[in-house]
Amino acid sequence: MIVWSEPTRSLRLRWGSYLPRYLVGLAAIVVGVAATNLTSTYSLWFLLIGPVVQAVGWLCLPAALWRRLLVLVPCMIAGLVPVAGPDFVGAFAALLAAWLLVRHRPAVSYLAVVAPIAASIVAKLTLHEYTATAVALFFCAGVSVAAAWFARQLARWRDDRRAVTRTTSQP
Repeated sequence: MIVWSEPTRSLRLRWGSYLPRYLVGLAAIVVGVAATNLTSTYSLWFLLIGPVVQAVGWLCLPAALWRRLLVLVPCMIAGLVPVAGPDFVGAFAALLAAWLLVRHRPAVSYLAVVAPIAASIVAKLTLHEYTATAVALFFCAGVSVAAAWFARQLARWRDDRRAVTRTTSQP
């Protein structure tokens, strides 16, 4: 039986250990994006705190440094865009693509990015008012989380198929 493990688990980390860095990074990204999108006229300080917390999250994740730095600015912009309303929740597709890059997912797993794009189209067609932003955010965030898990399964499936091919082709 072949046991699959996360590609980032095998990286040699310069500081910290895998699980705490993963949990802190993930929590900071989620809290940062959520805080940014809680911004209103009466709570503009969330607009300052959210992107900073999100940036800390991306930098904490266990991954190659160049991958974490590459996604930093696009993800901060993608975290800010949904503040404009339900028409802009397609930015979750960029956040998911960045997540897949940082998690060292293979190319086949990027098929999962189609799900948040489709969800944003559904949100745009059904939710027309700014007051529906929270519904659109929760809907697209849920779809993005499900798509991230689906991308993980795609990566696992691809690696399992490669391992089976390798073992059956050896003499």
